Amino acid sequence: MGYGYGRVWGRTNWAARKPLPTPKLMVAKFAGTCKTCGTHIPVGTEILYKSGFGATHVSTEACATAKASAPAAPPAVVIEASPVIAFLNVAKANGLKYPKVRFAAPGGGELRLSIAGPTAKVPGSVNVVVRGEWLGRINPDGAVNGRNLTGNATLLALLAKIASDPARLAKEYGALTGNCSFCSKALTDAGSVEVAYGPICAKNWNLPHKPKGTPVIETAVAA
Repeated sequence: MGYGYGRVWGRTNWAARKPLPTPKLMVAKFAGTCKTCGTHIPVGTEILYKSGFGATHVSTEACATAKASAPAAPPAVVIEASPVIAFLNVAKANGLKYPKVRFAAPGGGELRLSIAGPTAKVPGSVNVVVRGEWLGRINPDGAVNGRNLTGNATLLALLAKIASDPARLAKEYGALTGNCSFCSKALTDAGSVEVAYGPICAKNWNLPHKPKGTPVIETAVAA
């Protein structure tokens, strides 16, 4: 009776013992990246292709030639971002879970900066959002990431200006729009309008705020 069931655990897994597919010599129909050296493979390049693995150059010599002829990487874009990172972290230390600050974007609309949380790809970096679209980030070391950001000279110049004095630029945005640069709520009392942010946000961001109340216009009455 034992022979009828057999020993499953002792069977040979022939599927696992199948030989690996042999690389095929072909001409690349699509551009790609060599799995061996990591360089670009243009259309029309002679390659070795292995199913389940991908494409490589045909030899180590071909890899070396591709590396030698690869264009140099563009210089890294760096902004001295420590002031704006410190500015955002003040609000975080004061209890704001997701601190954000708004500025006037080039061409109109809102430029919003926020600090990346601990689960983000680069914790502590600054996310850059313009008119609701994420364009990239500024890393804690100042390196700028994001094709739509690194190639925008106008925006990079503005970010460098903001980083040098974020409180002043935030105040300018609040004065321009009539809304708080931090919570985006409408400014109502004269003191908040003057400083361009409300008293609660002033406390959260360690900024001065001197409310003056609503001014009263007096008119002379003829006796």
